[in-house]
Amino acid sequence: MESISIDEILQITQGKLIQGTRELFVNHVTIDSRKLEGEALFVPIIGENNNGHDYINQFFLNGGKVCLSQEQKRVIPEGMTVIAVNSTLEALKALAGFNRHRYNIPVVAITGSSGKTTTKDLVAAVLSQKYNTLKTEGNFNNEYGIPQTLLNLGPDHQLAVIEMGMDHLGDISKSIQIVEPDISIITNVGLSHIERLKTQENIYLAKKEILQTLKNDGIAYVNGDDHFLKKIQSETNNYQVRTFGIEGQHTVKAIDYHSSHNGLEIQVGWENRNELYTFNYPGKHNVYNCLVAIGLGYFYGMTQAEIQAGLNAFVPSGNRMDIFITGTVKVINDSYNANPDAMRASIDVMEVLGHEYQRKIAILGDMLEMGEYGPPAHYEIGNYASGKVDVLIGVGNLGKEICRGFGNAGEVFEVSDAQAAGECLEKIIAPNDIILIKASRGMGLEKVIDFIKAGIE
Repeated sequence: MESISIDEILQITQGKLIQGTRELFVNHVTIDSRKLEGEALFVPIIGENNNGHDYINQFFLNGGKVCLSQEQKRVIPEGMTVIAVNSTLEALKALAGFNRHRYNIPVVAITGSSGKTTTKDLVAAVLSQKYNTLKTEGNFNNEYGIPQTLLNLGPDHQLAVIEMGMDHLGDISKSIQIVEPDISIITNVGLSHIERLKTQENIYLAKKEILQTLKNDGIAYVNGDDHFLKKIQSETNNYQVRTFGIEGQHTVKAIDYHSSHNGLEIQVGWENRNELYTFNYPGKHNVYNCLVAIGLGYFYGMTQAEIQAGLNAFVPSGNRMDIFITGTVKVINDSYNANPDAMRASIDVMEVLGHEYQRKIAILGDMLEMGEYGPPAHYEIGNYASGKVDVLIGVGNLGKEICRGFGNAGEVFEVSDAQAAGECLEKIIAPNDIILIKASRGMGLEKVIDFIKAGIE
């Protein structure tokens, strides 16, 4: 972030200087009092469990000089320059919007029920082969994280790839004005968050908020095979609609693909180009993820070699399709999160990779926030796993429904939590097994990995 003055901060945030000097400049904005880089501005956010104003003194002791505050009665060290604002969160967004619009570069925004983080990482990996690309890091895809990502934009960046998550209707709307993307991508519309949103139609409407600020030359780049997203093509919009997919006609189409233990081969068609690409990870769901990245590469004038180099450079984020071998056992750690589409995709990946292994063991836990859809969805996942899995360990209350759906298709174990799942696995693990770990993040199934390593020592 390039420097901004106190006067500029006052104007951007519509704040009031209540203490300190106007003679300072800021080149970093943080909501974490421990992260003091350069000439930092501390923005104390009031969250559900913490009030950032409680850490202003610590920020000062760490060497910080400037902060915002919406609690004007709070006593702050005399050496601190303090700008009063009505809402520190809205001020953070205003600063992020200002920084985003300082640079006339393309911004790509991505959302979806499944695969948005993988897609974001893939798109960034591809575009980075030609352009200096900023991307959302970690789980900074919410109302607090998106502004922080935009504040990292600097004069050397040529593109930005921003991931946008949501839990409720209106969540994406809260941030889309400051992102103002040139291209908005929706990967799919599934059942994530259906407990809160009640219907898949509402999930579709929540995802569509990412299209709200697209201008006449903006592009909605959507999964044309998705039942809900197909509707966008027939709606009257000011922006352009382009699609990616496997079935039917699409702007970017997988003409053919082959999934094996070596990964993917995808024949991709776009305008007059017909090119073969490879990807190190198998699964039909990854075809869609790759099509987004390949399509963006086409749109931004990249060669086949540059796009392929980006696909080769992709590294999954933590606990997402992390495939590794320990001893003679292969592990697919996909424990970061789960929904029915993602669960089926992970099972498919294990089936493809498992041909050379003695047994396929699936440790499948609760998919959370599904409300009344939970029991039947988990039962269906168990049924889907039958014939594809040799041993099933169902974890949690809804894991019992997975076991029930699995029936007598193989060995079945019902356990209460990650600890019990690890202990169960430790007893049965054998050489040449392949193990899938998949559940919602709240189940903490990544703990099972320690038991895997202990069981084969």
